Amino acid sequence: MEKSQEIRNRIKSISGTRKITKAMEMIASSKIRRAQNRILEARAFISSIEEVITDVACYSGLLHFPLLTPHENDRTVLILGVTADRGLCGGYNSNIVRLIEKTFRMVSAAGKTVKLDIIGIRGRNYFRYMGYEIEKVYENLSDYPKFLDAREISREIISRYLSEQVDRVIICYTRFKNPAEQIPSVRQLLPIPIYGGISDENIEDIVKNSNKLFYDRLESLGQIQIGDKTCRINPEFLYDPSPADVIGSLLPQYIYTIVYGALLEATASETGARMTAMKSASDNAEEMIKDLVLMYHRARQQQITMEIAEIVSGAQALATVAE
Repeated sequence: MEKSQEIRNRIKSISGTRKITKAMEMIASSKIRRAQNRILEARAFISSIEEVITDVACYSGLLHFPLLTPHENDRTVLILGVTADRGLCGGYNSNIVRLIEKTFRMVSAAGKTVKLDIIGIRGRNYFRYMGYEIEKVYENLSDYPKFLDAREISREIISRYLSEQVDRVIICYTRFKNPAEQIPSVRQLLPIPIYGGISDENIEDIVKNSNKLFYDRLESLGQIQIGDKTCRINPEFLYDPSPADVIGSLLPQYIYTIVYGALLEATASETGARMTAMKSASDNAEEMIKDLVLMYHRARQQQITMEIAEIVSGAQALATVAE
């Protein structure tokens, strides 16, 4: 059994660690509500933009915009991976990194050239260590992402897509469900799949349908088929500004908002994962302290018993000598 002093030192060390994990848990819990509110606002805004884009494009017949139209040659795919800048958040980083790697392998296996952009220091360090070539890195965005940051990233991506440096853009991020559960997700950014709603897509579907056109103009019927939605072109609708101006201004804003929403989802997921991990660490430290306190009392009791036995033995020896 360990000596009493050694056990006391371990208790002191673990108690200090528990104070740190408890403080981190409280900080994360104070941030999570604000992060959740920002996510709900972003989701509602994204849904509204998608509805407007789909309706205007559908009822006006304006579907041949550069950001909506797939490239003729679908050869180069850009993957934008959203990771964290810091650790101590449980399996958050490892889960999203695995998803990015899986997406990379599946797109490569489909015969595509894959380019990789990474948001977050943790992802940057991992993929550089593993030998991946990273095109661009964006750091220090995970703590409190701003719309201006998302707009800067989106403009860079749109520029590369319009100049045909890349033919498709996929974003991998972590979707927030609750503080205890985060879902690594993937969705296609460009060309914009206007039939898809805000739901995330499967990697297999994205890879399999890489050359799928997202619309089918039915001139003879005066209709447009977008996924499962059939809309009749109505030339009597009047738009001010024109439908082309509306869609032309909304499409870039839509990409900005999708990227911003992904950053918000990732931040909330990281915060929730950190809160859960620190709570688990604090609880484990508490259990360890209880076990060590029990060990300390037993060791102390054994030491006292031994000292009493030595005193009694000494007294008996003195009595024997005196006789």
